[in-house]
Amino acid sequence: IENPKFFARLERKLKKAQRALSRKTKGSANQAKARLKVARVHEKVKHTRGDWIDQRVATIVAESQGIYVEDLNVAGLSRGRASKSWHDAAAGMFLTRLESKAARTGRTFAKVDRYFPSTQLCSDCGALTGPKGLAGLQVREWSCPCGAVHDRDVNAEINIRREGKRLVAEGLPDT
Repeated sequence: IENPKFFARLERKLKKAQRALSRKTKGSANQAKARLKVARVHEKVKHTRGDWIDQRVATIVAESQGIYVEDLNVAGLSRGRASKSWHDAAAGMFLTRLESKAARTGRTFAKVDRYFPSTQLCSDCGALTGPKGLAGLQVREWSCPCGAVHDRDVNAEINIRREGKRLVAEGLPDT
């Protein structure tokens, strides 16, 4: 799913409204109007993001009987260099709503542990030969000694689906 970047799209408008607000005299009627303009921009971002997430979640739940996701450390990812992007994507909100909607509609939902090596594990032979560490994050394609050539994201998706099905079959409590 492509990230629509709601905040980034309205950031210039917000910056302009905040600049106008900062120029107003404290306690004046014009300051109150400017504050409302800033609030409206934030509200528009919030509502469009929430609506988009609800639509995507409804589509995913309608298409799938089993939904398997990786339990990401969203709070930790939100503290790095890409924190603004992670906040704009609202990954935590997306996962929460997806889990809730799946439970309400009776779909199978499982979270794969965040420490599961989904990108490093070869989906063909099961060997841990994929790229490791921070340097490995830039490697998008890699080859396994068994001869298989993997795209990082496709390989991770296969491994997460397999692990999710295994968790559901075992009947673990976090599914």
